[in-house]
Amino acid sequence: MQVLKMTSESVALDELGIGRIRDAFADLMFPGTSTLQKHIKYFSLMPQVYKEAMKKHYNRRSEVRGEIVRLERIMTEKLCEDSINRTGHIESGITGSEMIKNKRGNYVKYDPAYIYNSGLQTFEILKSTQLYELIFSASNAQHKSIERYKTDDEDSADDTVEKEGLFQFCSFPIVNYDFTKNCSLNLTKEDKEFIIVHILNAKACKGTLLRYFVDNLDKIEPHVEFENIKGLPQNLAHIHNLACKFADFIYILYVRYNYIFSDYKDKELLETFNDLAKEYRMSGTSMKSVLAAVSVRDNNCKAFCLIAEQHLLQDNICEGGELDKCIIDREKRIKQSRHKIGNPSYIYDSKKRIHYYKLTYRWGTVQKFIDELKKEVFNG
Repeated sequence: MQVLKMTSESVALDELGIGRIRDAFADLMFPGTSTLQKHIKYFSLMPQVYKEAMKKHYNRRSEVRGEIVRLERIMTEKLCEDSINRTGHIESGITGSEMIKNKRGNYVKYDPAYIYNSGLQTFEILKSTQLYELIFSASNAQHKSIERYKTDDEDSADDTVEKEGLFQFCSFPIVNYDFTKNCSLNLTKEDKEFIIVHILNAKACKGTLLRYFVDNLDKIEPHVEFENIKGLPQNLAHIHNLACKFADFIYILYVRYNYIFSDYKDKELLETFNDLAKEYRMSGTSMKSVLAAVSVRDNNCKAFCLIAEQHLLQDNICEGGELDKCIIDREKRIKQSRHKIGNPSYIYDSKKRIHYYKLTYRWGTVQKFIDELKKEVFNG
């Protein structure tokens, strides 16, 4: 059912359904990242959680998920304690911190495993999607092996895990701390090396902006906006340029969208649209060339962009004209009963314009990761 839902454009969050193209560009530049991710340390912490989970003996596979959540809660508590000790408050981005702070019984719906596992797989830290099944199997094999190899020499029992090759499905950092006793969002030398090595060597990261930034931490200007990134190698600069052109194009469409939504009353938007449309016509941008850089499952979003561009290139764009009809029809097709234009359930607010910003393709997440990797390593 999830796969079927994903293939339906009606579940797209943005009004014009361009999310798939946006994500395709983001994956091309910054694979393994998402806007839900907040701290790069989790790419070292989560393998430690899974390694700890293998120590328990399970009777059923269903028990594995519960144990991971239990360990995640412990990890979250320790991260919060460290954050309070260092800063006097709980730092943002600690997944589940609100649950811990308020002593709630349930843990978060989107736990660290949900948020970071895709990245762990992309960076080839986690080698399989069958996490719970493999932990269950590895745990059972480990406990059987310990019994089989058990002797008076305790070391021989400890070595059985390696002998059985039980850790093949995941890479584990060798760190000098126990996350169940204390841990921090700050990276240790071992954390940093573990994460960097995997990103640099991961097949999915080859030739991407993410790999370039991780390999050239000192070349990245602090707090630079996505569209102002400079000094990239030619191939990466080309991809970045195409992504910026798509962001500019979609921003123009959303300026027009909001103008239509205002029932053509927000004249500030009309002036902005006219200026941007004129710049676009003079830029010589070809949306066909831009979109050729990415592939998406459903080409309807590409078709919409190409048709909208044809109307945008016309000199005289009138209210209710072809471009407006194209935008209105697209929103109705995407949002169905939840469409905003012409829907009395929604009222336009000039202070809360819809999608009134340029796409940045997860750059905020990547920039945070870079900042954390650039910090001096923590050995406390």
